Amino acid sequence: MKELESIWQKPIYLSYLQPKLTDEIIEGAEQKLGYKLPNEFIELLKVQNGGYIRKNLEESVNDKIYGIGPYFPSITDVDWEEYKDWVSFELEGLIPFDGDGHWYICLDYRNNKSTPEITYVDTECDNQEKVADSFSDYLSQLTLGVDDELVISTNDTISEISNQLESILNIRFEEPDSFAHGYDEYRSKLDSSWIWLSPNLVPKGFVRKNEDRYEELVKLSEGKATRFPEIPETSLLISFSEEKTRDFVIEKLRDKQIEINSLKEIIEKKL
Repeated sequence: MKELESIWQKPIYLSYLQPKLTDEIIEGAEQKLGYKLPNEFIELLKVQNGGYIRKNLEESVNDKIYGIGPYFPSITDVDWEEYKDWVSFELEGLIPFDGDGHWYICLDYRNNKSTPEITYVDTECDNQEKVADSFSDYLSQLTLGVDDELVISTNDTISEISNQLESILNIRFEEPDSFAHGYDEYRSKLDSSWIWLSPNLVPKGFVRKNEDRYEELVKLSEGKATRFPEIPETSLLISFSEEKTRDFVIEKLRDKQIEINSLKEIIEKKL
């Protein structure tokens, strides 16, 4: 269960979260689709019924897994009609669970109606490519893309650390902005490059005030969660637009006895 939980991104983007999965919802979806969904897919949606994921395929822009329910995006909203003239391959039997309207990652029942392969299709480029033998195999290929993230180990607040960074680096952070991700993100320029500072402990979920279901969903945002359970919840994350800035900041902070390390290296040591 914990392994499945770790696939989902926190905070949960609540507009993409479907109602809690039930046997009736699963049965209705399978009847509509005409296929039995993989057990691993169902177990994942029992943990969280759809949303953004924090793990990705290597060199891929995949970022979500559709849930099952009445809201966009849902795995039951399959309509290939407008794409049939765009591609040279068969679309019947492909059930998308991620995509952006130009490409999709699909459960592929075309060769095996009981155990679907996972296939990437690009409808603009008329291209298809096998990704995995099964949904379980697909999940095993997902990894955390944290090559550039650094961790500041601290018990101080993000406001206190931002003040320290301003003094050490001679920078000025903009007012923190939570619109993009649902948690306060601090941003500053250092010469011509950008620095971002953000917390590990964040709201459990978020929804933007300008979204249609805000009043309904905002209640689900209560509580806290960690973006990276592999590190202490009081840790802060810092990232950079340029590698030279990254190296400069590491040296400056370590000179001031501030503990800063690679998130990737921390996680690899725990494996």
